[in-house]
Amino acid sequence: MTPKILALDCETSHLRADFGTLLCWGYKWVGEKRISVPSLLDFPGKSPIDDRALLKEAHRVMSGADAYLTYYGKGFDLPFLQAKFLEYGMPMLPPVPHIDIYFTVKSNLSLSRKSLANVSEFLNLKAKKTPVAGRIWKRAMVGDRGAMRYIVSHCRADIALLEEAYYRLRPLIRLHPRLGPDGCRTCGGHVIRDKIRYSAAGVMKVQYVCTKCGSYETRSK
Repeated sequence: MTPKILALDCETSHLRADFGTLLCWGYKWVGEKRISVPSLLDFPGKSPIDDRALLKEAHRVMSGADAYLTYYGKGFDLPFLQAKFLEYGMPMLPPVPHIDIYFTVKSNLSLSRKSLANVSEFLNLKAKKTPVAGRIWKRAMVGDRGAMRYIVSHCRADIALLEEAYYRLRPLIRLHPRLGPDGCRTCGGHVIRDKIRYSAAGVMKVQYVCTKCGSYETRSK
């Protein structure tokens, strides 16, 4: 069975969980068509800052993932969600591989800015970031339904862009979780033998390249 990668992105009222509320979060199973963006409009609480039910839904969905895909999710999204799960007495999710393509960009591309918007422009991706003015965020924070719907559409666009960027950058992800027992570790596609390599200790390795995504990997001879 192919492992399930969950692309996700959070929109919050503050960057710190003890001051912030989860307004909405977007997710998509990589390779599938549907993008879902549950929000406080779908899981209303006792007040505009009561995000318990929304976090419970996030916990349920994330429990089914074999790996997470984010953009700077290691720095923000996952720590925010983990803090919120603890706040509401929810169990911690089991550790799964986390593909954070922000660090792929940082380590491999010399760009003036590492934002997802700049990466999108540089790579000429079809999906685009949408701007959000501060006044819209402030209205969403106090329960304005129109502002909240705009935040939801913004999050939906981010998820589409995240997956598209992932496909373009995938050959550069060195620690990608293995998606198949025999084929390409990155996409599960067909690999062909490329050349012989030697490790620093002089151990012979065989380098393979994927005919589908272009990723390289080395295996013991």
